[in-house]
Amino acid sequence: MDTNRFKSSHDFSNIQKNLHNNPGYHAESYSQKVKDYLNDMKSKNKEATKQGFMAHAQKSAKDVWEEIKEMASEAWEKNKDNSDENQ
Repeated sequence: MDTNRFKSSHDFSNIQKNLHNNPGYHAESYSQKVKDYLNDMKSKNKEATKQGFMAHAQKSAKDVWEEIKEMASEAWEKNKDNSDENQ
């Protein structure tokens, strides 16, 4: 992971570009995740529920947010220090 700057695919001003560059965020990939969840629950002889899947998806989103938050914090600190030096 490049901690000195955001990946070029993380362009907060262009959501469509982000979706294109991060295929894990497409609706089609969530369809596959639902299928995987259903199969996993079936193999464990457990009932698959929408609530269970949503809880699983929420956990995944929190993990992604933690990674983005860490990169954003590091980028802020690096650029803040560079900005102070340039003044």
